[in-house]
Amino acid sequence: MSPSSSPTEPAGGVTARPAEGGDLGRLGELHLASVSALGPVRGGPQLAASHSRGPDAPAVTASLAAALDDPGTEVLVGCIGEEVVGHAVVTCGPGDPTAELRELYVEPGARQVGVGSALLEAARAVARAQGCTGLDAIALPGDRATKNFFEDHAMVARAIVVHGSVEP
Repeated sequence: MSPSSSPTEPAGGVTARPAEGGDLGRLGELHLASVSALGPVRGGPQLAASHSRGPDAPAVTASLAAALDDPGTEVLVGCIGEEVVGHAVVTCGPGDPTAELRELYVEPGARQVGVGSALLEAARAVARAQGCTGLDAIALPGDRATKNFFEDHAMVARAIVVHGSVEP
């Protein structure tokens, strides 16, 4: 999947582009940071368990390399200048009306400057290119910043997922 050959650029120096093989090491670091950041958030451990690409850097890198080769997946990187500071992963199967934004993460020091917006717009371009009419993403309960980010980009809740332990 490739949204276009040119990067998305909403603000000076901030871009989003399809990831390349040379980005794998950095993508692995960002993925591990994103999973770690989920730990203290309500619902975070369950989301981390279902979205983790592996327990360590080699497993994560192998999973991301496979994602780069998967025609139903687009891995994107967000940059300030040439520095990769964020990533997103979009999936869309043949005939699916809705694409899924499975990962969206920007390093804390690079937030509030448009990197997340650039990645989200690139994800929307991927969804449109695949013929999807919508894009789903997850915002955890209590994560007001993520919820506000998505709402600022015209994304609203359409379902609430509940979870409970099966242990007595």
